[in-house]
Amino acid sequence: MADLINSVLGGRWSLFVGWILPTFLALQAIAFLALPAFAGHVSVAEHFLGESITFRQVTILIVAAVAGVVLAALQSPLYRVLEGYVLWPRKLAEIRIERHRARRARLVARQQEVAVTNWGVKSGLLYQQAARYPANDRQVAPTMLGNSIRRFETYAGDRYMMDSQLLWNHLTAAAPAAAVSAVESARTNVDFFVCLLYGSAATAVAGGAAAILQGLTRRTGFAIGLGVAVTAVSYLLAVISADDWDTAFRAVVDHGRVGAAAAFGMQIPDDLNDERLMWRTLNTLVRRPYAYSESKNVPELVKTFRTGSRDADLVRSTTPS
Repeated sequence: MADLINSVLGGRWSLFVGWILPTFLALQAIAFLALPAFAGHVSVAEHFLGESITFRQVTILIVAAVAGVVLAALQSPLYRVLEGYVLWPRKLAEIRIERHRARRARLVARQQEVAVTNWGVKSGLLYQQAARYPANDRQVAPTMLGNSIRRFETYAGDRYMMDSQLLWNHLTAAAPAAAVSAVESARTNVDFFVCLLYGSAATAVAGGAAAILQGLTRRTGFAIGLGVAVTAVSYLLAVISADDWDTAFRAVVDHGRVGAAAAFGMQIPDDLNDERLMWRTLNTLVRRPYAYSESKNVPELVKTFRTGSRDADLVRSTTPS
């Protein structure tokens, strides 16, 4: 059924579920809980509430569709705020990063302690929580959602010295369709909760504005409380949903790297250290101007990996970046 709906929507099922649906839900809450307080002050609100329920629902759906498309286009900055990269004072970000590093260290120590005496559910839960952080402490982000996403963004670099962000299109072009589809589905789940978070925050703000105009009533108080509660829960669920995004992303890297290497005329070396050097070479070739690559002897390294030969002196003396 989901495949049928997806085909009808022309592949935009993720847009509908991830951005339009949560926007629609937030607008429904605002229209029911906060908008009546504006009726006596804003003519548009009074006119809207005076229309039939069918008209109101169609209007909300149209507004949700337009707003959902706009939010989807703005998803990068919306995510970056929640990840702690945008609108965060530098000092606060640094404090939060240190706290997350300390929390990860405590989780790892506690998990190892529990594993010695009782390798069971508790140990597994502690391991899962610690695994929501990047492998390298230097990559820790100021927020939990930022760390949940950063852990798989740095996976390819930590294991293979591959820049998966730089080579993402190469990876998705080569990875099995099922793996790529899994990433899209997992990303949609996180998108839903991220969009719902912003919509719930807007509901709380609208409820606060309504309380200023009309006074704190049961309806406006419920709007504020509901908005705050759903905002907090949505953030937590976004972090948890990122677990599936993590596993799907890693599968694309692991399966797609063979085809991505072939796109450059190379085969994955048998030795993992050679493979790491190969991806480091390709990172430089793709990211840097060719003149820079020449200065780092990248063309010769590319030739080495294409032919399958191993010039030990060349490999040892070349460190592309």
